[in-house]
Amino acid sequence: QVMEQSPVDPLFAAPSHPYTRGLLHALPRVDHEGDELASIPGTPPNMMRAPKGCPFAPRCDFEVESCTRAFSPLIEFTPGRLRACNRKVEELA
Repeated sequence: QVMEQSPVDPLFAAPSHPYTRGLLHALPRVDHEGDELASIPGTPPNMMRAPKGCPFAPRCDFEVESCTRAFSPLIEFTPGRLRACNRKVEELA
């Protein structure tokens, strides 16, 4: 399932989905040698029995009840950028 779709530069500059943020935060950085790698807490769901809602919801700091009921479709929130999240971009700041 796609959580976010965007041109590369805006995606790295300002990821808009909590999962994308977590992934980018977990990338090793060459300018921080010796730093401990960050990880996304929790366990990914078994996609053979995919949850009804957002598969990232149980590990998301911004989870609301609607996240577990249905998976949000990709919605364009700014020209050329789409995301699948029930929360407004401003709420994730």
